[in-house]
Amino acid sequence: MRSNAFYAPETIQELIEVLELKKDNRDFYFIAGATDFAINAKKHEIMDYTAIDLTHMDELKRIEKVGDCIEIGAAVTMTRLEESNILKDHGNALAEAAGRVGSTQIRNRATIGGNIANASQCADTVPASCALGATVILLDSEGKQRELPLEEFILGIGHTQIKSNEVLVKIRIPNGRKMAYSSFSKVGSRKNVTISKINCAVRIVFEDNYVAEATMYFGSIGSKVIKAVAMEKHCIGRAWDEKLLAELLELGSLQIDQAIPTRSSRHYKRIAVKGVISDVFNDIVSQRGVI
Repeated sequence: MRSNAFYAPETIQELIEVLELKKDNRDFYFIAGATDFAINAKKHEIMDYTAIDLTHMDELKRIEKVGDCIEIGAAVTMTRLEESNILKDHGNALAEAAGRVGSTQIRNRATIGGNIANASQCADTVPASCALGATVILLDSEGKQRELPLEEFILGIGHTQIKSNEVLVKIRIPNGRKMAYSSFSKVGSRKNVTISKINCAVRIVFEDNYVAEATMYFGSIGSKVIKAVAMEKHCIGRAWDEKLLAELLELGSLQIDQAIPTRSSRHYKRIAVKGVISDVFNDIVSQRGVI
């Protein structure tokens, strides 16, 4: 039995060298906050492994504007996401989602890269990031990068498009010139420190008080996030008012019926979905300051 090994790269070049070692070796694990890894290691009795700690890489702990995008390092914690003025101004849904993850202690350690790469169906940052049009940046052992839409990157519960010689290094969010409002809400089994039983994220652009663009995602319904296409289309050209809200509530229940027609949780989620839709709808109203 070999002993455990530990790497802590500080530069991209050092990370590339570690990736070359990791290639085709399933016993290598990338960690940052390690909040999920610690649980999985105990659950699956993972005793013999090599850990690659990403928390020593300053480049992966930044939130910054780069051109017409916002780039978020994979090792950025939930607390930093929640407190980021850049995100509050240009990606509020993600800041809100990060602020709802676990406890204060968990948010101080858990990272967006881990939340995304673990591909849990109830991950809060995933629907929020998808609503904002996020892509993921992957780095391989040859130093090459490839970019994928986040929605395509996640294939299902615990499954992504990441290759054996790749690591998730950044999340990129478009930052267009149009003023956009976004919001996130979730419902769990308890008020605080709860895992989502259903969550919702929206991004809305208005022109002359009517909806010009609408993006809506639900999480913790199926094996990956669900894009609410019918609801998005229904918003276009409409005033953001109580009549639209009532219609969206009914469409939300229909979305649940279509997504999980045979699951016993369908009945509960047909009701719960109305709560998260109402939350994000009213949050957008509050942000705009327009009734």
